[in-house]
Amino acid sequence: MKKLCLLIFIISTIHVTAQNKFSILKNSHSIKPDIEKVVRDYYDHFYNTMGEKISETGSTIEYKSKVIPEGALESSITEIKSLHNVYSWQALMINTEDYEKAVEKYKQIYRQLNGEKFIMDDHNSFKFKGPYDAPDDGRAFASSILEPDVEEKVLKQLKIEVALNYNMPNWAVQILVYEKVSDADIRPTESIDQ
Repeated sequence: MKKLCLLIFIISTIHVTAQNKFSILKNSHSIKPDIEKVVRDYYDHFYNTMGEKISETGSTIEYKSKVIPEGALESSITEIKSLHNVYSWQALMINTEDYEKAVEKYKQIYRQLNGEKFIMDDHNSFKFKGPYDAPDDGRAFASSILEPDVEEKVLKQLKIEVALNYNMPNWAVQILVYEKVSDADIRPTESIDQ
């Protein structure tokens, strides 16, 4: 009888321990669904994501974002008035004096987004990929830029950036969604005949 009770106790302990580990795995939240909402809304100038106006200067208007990734300290959308229909979305994920903690958050976000498939409103899907820019405490920033794995030039301009920046005395980690025209398209090289 003692052996049977001991066996039941051991099995129930293993079962409870395994359940706790699985529930931890199930509850680990990825920010990918929130970022996917933002990316899907980009070509509508964040119309569904944009909240109330926060501030306005001569060149920009800043709005609250309705999409705030879990754990974000703040999230906003910036409209550049001088450039017609140019918007960017950003979320501040951590702001700390602890360099190691900021680097860990930067790595975590990069891993969650790099190589992930995003489904757009037109039901097309593509993965965002980009090289990891390894942080170094000898420089004040690191920036990993993810691009969609597509050939269309217009879609290739859409970027997701995971950025680590030092703003004395804190290290900040941000996620940004924006459009970036390639430098070659902005200033095409032309041969000058002399």
